[in-house]
Amino acid sequence: MALHRLPAVAVLSGVLILATQAPTIASAAMPRTLVIGVDHADPANQQPGQGRVFEYTDFFSRNIRIRQGDTLDFRTAPGAVHVVALARDEHAARTTYPVALLDSDDPNAIGSGRPKIELGPSNGPITDGNEKTGGGQVGGPSDPPFCGLSTSASVCTFFGGDDVEAEGSVVPTFDPQGNPVAADWKVTVLAGPGTYSYFCFIHPGMRGSFTVVQGDHDRDRDDAITTQAEINAASAAEFSQDQSEGLAAERSANEVHFTGGAPGTRTYDVSVGVGTPDLKVAVDEMLPQHLNLAQGDRVAYHWPDRHNVHTVGFPATPPNVTSPLPGPFVPDAETDNEPFELIGDPGTAPPGTLLSNPNAVVDSGLRIGIAYGLEPTSQRWSVRTNASSSTGTYAYQCTVHDFMVGTLTLSP
Repeated sequence: MALHRLPAVAVLSGVLILATQAPTIASAAMPRTLVIGVDHADPANQQPGQGRVFEYTDFFSRNIRIRQGDTLDFRTAPGAVHVVALARDEHAARTTYPVALLDSDDPNAIGSGRPKIELGPSNGPITDGNEKTGGGQVGGPSDPPFCGLSTSASVCTFFGGDDVEAEGSVVPTFDPQGNPVAADWKVTVLAGPGTYSYFCFIHPGMRGSFTVVQGDHDRDRDDAITTQAEINAASAAEFSQDQSEGLAAERSANEVHFTGGAPGTRTYDVSVGVGTPDLKVAVDEMLPQHLNLAQGDRVAYHWPDRHNVHTVGFPATPPNVTSPLPGPFVPDAETDNEPFELIGDPGTAPPGTLLSNPNAVVDSGLRIGIAYGLEPTSQRWSVRTNASSSTGTYAYQCTVHDFMVGTLTLSP
């Protein structure tokens, strides 16, 4: 989720030094700091208490021109989770530092029948990485950025070429009391002239570009570089378009659809999150959230959001909780000497599992969107009921985004 508003502060693009004697001459432009929004505040559509949150998987803004020596301040919205990275070639960086992998060592996941999903190295911070050869200082998902935060010991720098720099998934977007706050990750760009990418490792399709202007002539031209005021104006337009597209995607998926005829013979569809066609918004919501079923009906869950990961789990209903749902990522159970790994929840139930009663734990396991490029994976799962299924309300949730909840109310 995100609860962030971009500042409307204009940053001076240069300074003039007035000599004590005529004529007045222009100096080399002073380095600037430009704020780039990561995700965006939208309180009207970020309502976890109502089971719906719009993640703005976008940069505000997406394209800028800077001078060598300028600093980019990536301001992640309060409560948002992203891994911001800089590289010359986004595709090469993603290939060298994958965010997810298929586990080839262990049995397939129970829920999908497909290979389990491992977390890759780009879930954590990367400093002095190389988009061709890898390496550098690479942390895990629970590690904060090595540099660039106000609390970090060193400043982040991006040198261009094959350099890869990434902030990691643990940035302080919540204060010690649990209140959402914005988080700043600053990188000074020392790359030579050219165009480079900034992107989010954990949300494929979330990207922007920055161009370092070339030559002394361009260094002294105000119109050759982007100002903070221009960034803010472009951001407002982007947000308006993103929000409109997110609402349209939510409306479309929130209609009740089923196949079959009479109650007890129907199969209902539920979207486990949806994304906009341009991947600029992830609507984290079970759509529709509530369904009324008759014994014999089925529910087919599908994962249409190409750039997100979710689960569907039916936890035991209190006060008889004996088997809570597992977390979305669990330690690998392998007993060999390979490095410690985190894998996606493999689930407890294959497609077509019978819902027996609201106290039985039924878990789809983790499903990953097709934009991550992992095959074979699965984006579908289902449950069924019959005359032996206890009537009542079956509650379920996503464990990646635990505010994503839904209910199935079963009647005779």
